[in-house]
Amino acid sequence: MRTEAKVFGVIALFLLVTTGVYMWWTGLGAAHPEWAGTLALGVSGLMSTLCGSYCWLVARRMPLRPEDRPGAEIADGAGTVGFFAPPGFWPFGIAVSVSAGAVGIAVSQWWLLGAAIIALLLATAGLVFEFYAGAPESR
Repeated sequence: MRTEAKVFGVIALFLLVTTGVYMWWTGLGAAHPEWAGTLALGVSGLMSTLCGSYCWLVARRMPLRPEDRPGAEIADGAGTVGFFAPPGFWPFGIAVSVSAGAVGIAVSQWWLLGAAIIALLLATAGLVFEFYAGAPESR
């Protein structure tokens, strides 16, 4: 996680410096700088700082990984990487529910928004409890 913290730190530093330069540059001939781009760059820099801080805090509690050691070999990273969920249809159900809700709001069909909220709750529950279906494994 140390490598990720450094990457996010460099990105955050770049975005925050760019925010200052952009604010100065757009405010040269005007009464005030252009706020949309300034805020977009600034918030992006703050979010990168947040991600980098999280990675740094997690890295302090973990032993060094092969990615974090300068003298590591490629073979040091061999083995099981982790658990990855199999593909499912629940994210598609969430996307369709949100789309139906947006259409319901856009055309003032509140019954469609209500149906979309119910479908969204069901799809979200399906996604959350996807691995709890069936009989428990015997170990």
